[in-house]
Amino acid sequence: MTFSRLVRLTAVLLISILWLNTLVDAAAKPVDSAVMKARVQARGVGQGVRVTLADKTETKGVIVSIGEQAFSVSPKGSTHPQEIQYTQVTGVHNDKMGTGTKVIIVVAIAGAAIGITAAVLVHDVNNGLKNITFCPNNECT
Repeated sequence: MTFSRLVRLTAVLLISILWLNTLVDAAAKPVDSAVMKARVQARGVGQGVRVTLADKTETKGVIVSIGEQAFSVSPKGSTHPQEIQYTQVTGVHNDKMGTGTKVIIVVAIAGAAIGITAAVLVHDVNNGLKNITFCPNNECT
């Protein structure tokens, strides 16, 4: 198999996978409003929340009130709370990054810094050793 044919085959495979992923996302099951209500109630009034709506938009803020059919979220910097129906909600999430995510970010940054430092040191050592000559008993002139 030639290289260009392999590249074309890989491209067709990747496009097919992405297309199927889009179809699966589009055919997602509707979320039960009772489940979303339970998730909002589990967070409680006064807690930060990030809510994903059915139209793929997100609202981030503090839960102000929880009712039978809807709840209110007050976005940061706004005095007017936004009322959201449970039937519109597809996801309820924490408004801040979790500890695990923060640890992964710090480890990735530290790993990158160590890797870059090691690469620079190896490069400097390799280039520095080329110019060193060995002279036993200081006989070089």
